[in-house]
Parts: sequence; C-alpha cells; structure tokens
Amino acid sequence: MTMADNTKKDEIDTSAAAAFEKFLVPTIFGPWSQAMVDHAGTQKDHRLLDVGCGSGAAARYAAKTVGKQGVVSAIDLNEGMIAYAKSTDMEGAIDWRLGSVTDLPYDDGSFDIVVGNQLLQFLPEKESGLSEMKRVLSSGGRLALNVYCPPHRNPAHAAVGSALEKRGVDAKGVLHPFSYGDPVVLGDILQDVGFRDVSVVRKQMDSYFTSAENFVDCLAAGGPSSRLALEKLDEKGLDDLKAEVSETLAEFMDTEKGLRVITAANMALATV
Repeated sequence: MTMADNTKKDEIDTSAAAAFEKFLVPTIFGPWSQAMVDHAGTQKDHRLLDVGCGSGAAARYAAKTVGKQGVVSAIDLNEGMIAYAKSTDMEGAIDWRLGSVTDLPYDDGSFDIVVGNQLLQFLPEKESGLSEMKRVLSSGGRLALNVYCPPHRNPAHAAVGSALEKRGVDAKGVLHPFSYGDPVVLGDILQDVGFRDVSVVRKQMDSYFTSAENFVDCLAAGGPSSRLALEKLDEKGLDDLKAEVSETLAEFMDTEKGLRVITAANMALATV
C-alpha cells in the first residue's frame, strides 16, 4: 500500500456534516441553537459545554457570547461532525472533543452552562447522559435542552414522514427526532436525575424554503437521519413523494417567502 493510499484511508468523511451545515443549519438548527444558548442565560466569561454539538452551530455562537475570557467546549460521538466543526474554527476558539455524552471527559464542576440541541431523544441511556451533564456543571450551573415537540406540531416533517410510510419506507429517520415530545416526561426525567428549578416551555420557529421540493431535497442532502430514509426511494419515487408533500403543505406556501416550515420544540431549563 502506498503512502497516498494510507492517507486516503485515514481521511475522515465530513461530507454529511458539510451538507448538514449547508442545508439545515442556516434554516433550522442555527436559529434553534442560538435560542437555546440565550435561553440558558449565557453571558460573558461563562464556561459552556455543547453536548451532541453536531457541526458546531451552538458552540460557535456561544464562543462569541462568552468572549475571550470565557471557555467553550463541544463534544459529539460522530467523528465526521467533529472533524468538520474543527475546520470551521479557524482561530481555535473552541475545545472540540470526540466522545460520548454518557462518559464525558471533563472534571466535576467544569462548566457554568451545558446546552444540547435536539440530543436527548437520540440517547438510549437518557438518565446516564443527564447525570453526566449534571456532574460536569458547577454549583448553580444551568442546563438548557431543546427537544422537538410531537410531529403534529411540526407539519412539514410530518408530511414527509407520512409520504414515506405510504410508500412502504420506514420513516423513523424523519420522525424519530419528534419521538420525545411530552413536556411532562421531559420535566420529570430532569427532576428524577436531581436537577432543580426545572422549567419546560414550548417555542415555535418559522423557517422558509423555496418550495416543498426544496425542503425535501435539503432533508435528503443534509438531514443526519432523514437522508437515510429518503435515499431508499428511486428517482421516480422521490419525485412522487415531493408532489404529495407539495400538495399536503400547499396551505403553508407564501408567494414571496416560499414554504413556511414550522418547527416547535420544548425548551427545558434546569439548575444544579
């Protein structure tokens, strides 16, 4: 094997992370990340950890908020996401880590703020992950989490999921992010782990895509999980799905702005 072959083998694939950053961060995940960091009460000089950071939208925004005297660390289990996130941090302002939320590589009480955007619903061991977040928070520190509400409050994604199911395709990739949407369950698990002053509020955001077809294309190109479901369709099947989604979401079309995509999430805030 040549040196070139070795280099190629060792390269980390960041294409999925780049697509996510290009198609879904500006429209949906970026605004939600900023809202979460703000909801946590992040201020200058704070030490903040972004868990399940993805391509780094929340961490980058937090770094601007805490300033040079603050500290921002970010961790994700996906090697491609971390590699891509590092490439966007030209000044090295953020401490990027590859690792599990259920085994955080930080000392007790290392952070004033821990944030997680659309993470909790994906954790098989939710109590373990939340306990780790609590452990690394200092006394009086705050945890802020965004977790999507059920599909009926996120009609564009629900329409894509329904169209997939009609075609015999497992829609879990599209709908699973909306599977942990009960605010009472969310609040209870935070209290059970030992967090105090737990509050859960629902917030809605509107994003705009040029059309329903464009929205589906963005999910197919940049959705970390939805792309796996949509790629099971052949070209004709995908075109048929787009036509159905366009019809279903016709009431959300604006002649000037395009397709209005509503995302609703429960925003949890708790202290240690």
